[in-house]
Amino acid sequence: MQSFSEPAHWMAVSLSSDGLITSISSAAEQITGYSARELVGRPVTVILGDRSVFEISQIMKSALDWGLWEGEIVHRNRSGKPLRARSTLAQLTSHQNDCAGFLLLSDLKPRTVRDGAAGPLGDVAAHLRQTSHELNNPLAVMMGFAQLILLDPHCEGKIRSDVERLYSETKRIIQIVERMHSYAMSLQETHAELGQVRMTS
Repeated sequence: MQSFSEPAHWMAVSLSSDGLITSISSAAEQITGYSARELVGRPVTVILGDRSVFEISQIMKSALDWGLWEGEIVHRNRSGKPLRARSTLAQLTSHQNDCAGFLLLSDLKPRTVRDGAAGPLGDVAAHLRQTSHELNNPLAVMMGFAQLILLDPHCEGKIRSDVERLYSETKRIIQIVERMHSYAMSLQETHAELGQVRMTS
């Protein structure tokens, strides 16, 4: 964890398998305004903002399924200010190959496209990213309501079967949207690098 404490824009947070903070880097303490003593043992949602509070369980599920999740996570500091970050959530495994927790790495350094780097590739990436953001909110609501219906003891028979199918398919769409978002982020980074190469050549 200490190796991530040097760059001031990097946050490293380790989590238990159920999303409780187990340790944070010194840079994460400075960025969030919380000390490790205040955060360890608390849910990671304490330092998340915006939609990320509601998405974190799905993000953790994706990291469990695929071993790694990449995308944007919105953190917040002690005063509530949102901090957008390019983040990676990696699954940590035990010797028995069980999930032992997660490592969350977030890069809060602003990423800007250089002047003269605009073009069709950048437009496609920006559109994909915007679309994935717009899809996430209604999908999260659909999944939430499906979960609530399934918790109702009166939900039985064909209705239960239909709602379970709705929940399962919504989960599948969320995973597709996450992959689309990750692809858009990669496309934007490639586009920015190409713009930089054009400027220096």
